[in-house]
Amino acid sequence: MKKFIVFALCVFALCCGSAFAQTKGSSEKSSAASTDAGSSSTGIRTPLFLGGVLGFGSGTGVGTERGLGLQQIEPVAGIWFPRVAFFRAGYGFYNFTGENMDGEKTEIKHQNLDVELGAHVFGDIYVVGNFSRMKELSDEGDVAWNEWGVGIGSVVNIFSKTMFFAEIGYRNVYDHFDPFLNKNVSGSRLQMNLGFAVYVY
Repeated sequence: MKKFIVFALCVFALCCGSAFAQTKGSSEKSSAASTDAGSSSTGIRTPLFLGGVLGFGSGTGVGTERGLGLQQIEPVAGIWFPRVAFFRAGYGFYNFTGENMDGEKTEIKHQNLDVELGAHVFGDIYVVGNFSRMKELSDEGDVAWNEWGVGIGSVVNIFSKTMFFAEIGYRNVYDHFDPFLNKNVSGSRLQMNLGFAVYVY
């Protein structure tokens, strides 16, 4: 857990540092010039984007039963106004092998639907809130639950229409019965997202 937190903070610090440098450089230009050159310099005609996210964190459900690591692979789409706000939605999936109470291994199919709303607070640094509907399917039984979360993120612009972003967030997991673990689980967990977005036009 400590290694994951240190790694997440290092990646986030790198993105924040890059974002701060970009913000500082752009602030040296006059506001009139930046307004005139805003759309032409980025080449963005609409705020629509497509992208993808890798989600890393503590075990799905809650606790350390599932360990730390990759939790989801998620294509995303939405609207992102540079340095203003964004809305994105994605459908994530990730299959992994788990061990039940009897020590037998079985495949678990993890699926999640994410809806996220963010607002930039300082240049390319933003805060984000999200709602997730999670599902896990296995031979032991199926389970579904909801998660609410908040986090902070940063953007690093690459080329004129492409950007990378990193986020660290806190997730609140609602109480649910997990047939795989054979118990009720609830609580909170951490998640780090690494993603990219490309404006479509």
